[in-house]
Amino acid sequence: MTRRERLQLTFTLAVAALGWAAVVAGVALDRPLALPPHGAAGVALFVSVILATRAMAFPIAPGAVLSLDSGFYVAAAVTLGPTVAGLIVALALTADAGVRWWRAGAVDRDRAERRRGLAYVAFFGGATGALVAGVARLVEAAAPAGQGELATCLRVVEIGASLLLVHNLLQGARLALGGRAVGGFVREQAGPGILAELSLLPVAAVAAQLFADDRMLGFTLLAATHLLLNLVFNRLARASAAGRARVGELELLDRTARALGASIELPHVVATVARETVAAIPAAETMALVHRGAARETDRLVVDSYDRERDRHVRIAVARGEGATGEVLRREAALRIDDLAASEIAFGPAGREGVRSWLGVPVMMHGACEGVLAVHSRQPAAFTIADERLLGSLALQVGAALANAHLYEMAMVDGLTGLFVRRYFDARLDEEIERARRYRTPFAVAMLDIDDFKRLNDDHGHLAGDRVLREIASVVRNELRGIDTAARYGGEEVALILPGAELVDALGHVERVRHAIAERRVPAGDGGPLLSITASVGIAAFPDSGVTCAEDLLRRADRALYRAKRAGKNRVELYWADDSGKHPSLAAAS
Repeated sequence: MTRRERLQLTFTLAVAALGWAAVVAGVALDRPLALPPHGAAGVALFVSVILATRAMAFPIAPGAVLSLDSGFYVAAAVTLGPTVAGLIVALALTADAGVRWWRAGAVDRDRAERRRGLAYVAFFGGATGALVAGVARLVEAAAPAGQGELATCLRVVEIGASLLLVHNLLQGARLALGGRAVGGFVREQAGPGILAELSLLPVAAVAAQLFADDRMLGFTLLAATHLLLNLVFNRLARASAAGRARVGELELLDRTARALGASIELPHVVATVARETVAAIPAAETMALVHRGAARETDRLVVDSYDRERDRHVRIAVARGEGATGEVLRREAALRIDDLAASEIAFGPAGREGVRSWLGVPVMMHGACEGVLAVHSRQPAAFTIADERLLGSLALQVGAALANAHLYEMAMVDGLTGLFVRRYFDARLDEEIERARRYRTPFAVAMLDIDDFKRLNDDHGHLAGDRVLREIASVVRNELRGIDTAARYGGEEVALILPGAELVDALGHVERVRHAIAERRVPAGDGGPLLSITASVGIAAFPDSGVTCAEDLLRRADRALYRAKRAGKNRVELYWADDSGKHPSLAAAS
């Protein structure tokens, strides 16, 4: 829990405790409570109107709802007295907030989230009840109540305006402690809420007068009209929110289409899909694009995943037909799982990493289901039907982009290794340099060379050499991220582009590849010995290497590679901007 969150929680608990203490103290001091002539029936009528109004609350800002119920708090304070009004408001709002908290699935969240939620339930009921009673007493003390309709109307306006002001000041202070901008709160929540509530104070004044005059039929009809107005506001607000959401979806789809159309290269498609998906679905903590890849293997699928929190891309291979993804592929229909722990579908290792909610939609290519676009969350029931519809719309665009990317990749892939050809690498490198200059983002280039490859060919034959090249390529593809590019640059050389990686970051990625190669054992042939393979790697980064063109960047990576060869092979060397050849390697030979 952050410092702001702790501060906000402390404030919330303190105000909640003070509010409930004031409500209880008022009841204790005013005993026996003086009820109106209608007794419990009048109290029940006010409580029913307040709860019904709360049930029709409508959204006015992200995470904020508005309920036009404060007028009946005020009417209750004027007719039932401050103490009774404060008590019924505190109880009614606590019950309403508790139900909302429960229905939001907060019980299944982590301990800190549950604590914050329960604290707000106590705060909302206790603080509001205490404010209703306290403001009513202060208004009465400042100007003793007169008789007649005008006096009742003035009291309602004074109490209502004062209550709205103080209540929003308290809410604003609480949100400000949690990091919410005060201007945003006033503009999006407090301002519209106060204006809407003030507009209904005349209704509250009439309701108070009818109740005081024992005209219960008129009071009941007015309460029903008030509820009808709330229902109309509720429907209008929800229709407006749905309209804005739909416009937002269309804008998102248009932006995604433009972004996907900017390039047909697979790394660009994967990065665009990840960025747009997590932006479109805020509840998505991770995204996974499952597809057959350009090789179009029949029994394996490629999973390009993106973790929003860590800002990390990962690529793995999985067997076709596994878990929830397999269900989507078989059904060719969307699948939404609110709680994996209670689901009968086996989810594999991801289910043990805290994933609770899962939503996946089919990705159609050439008229068949060739992949799945999925989002995950650690919270149960995190995804809605609207999220499912939006993800399905994104998947339609993703399918077309993937099909084009696969065709392009097939034309640019080396037949032996499955890595990109040199022509593709050179084009990608020029694009990456241009992107790095424009957006001031770093990237790195690595040159990898298999150690003693000529001797391996001489000793075991070229077929064994080809097998080694395929194994090296397989290791490189498995260890790199989905946004990285790997190409067969020469006979036994592999060139890598690592977007977004500074020099030391690239060392970590490449060292993982080098280690995996050293661990791999490749059979020389049928019945032949297992060959141990090692590789040496040189890395240069842009702009850290101080170069301005692709040719110079590759030359520096080559220089670092040759240093790795001279230093004993099976190691990674870095090229520094002031490279004199005397820098010690950061990755010693294993």
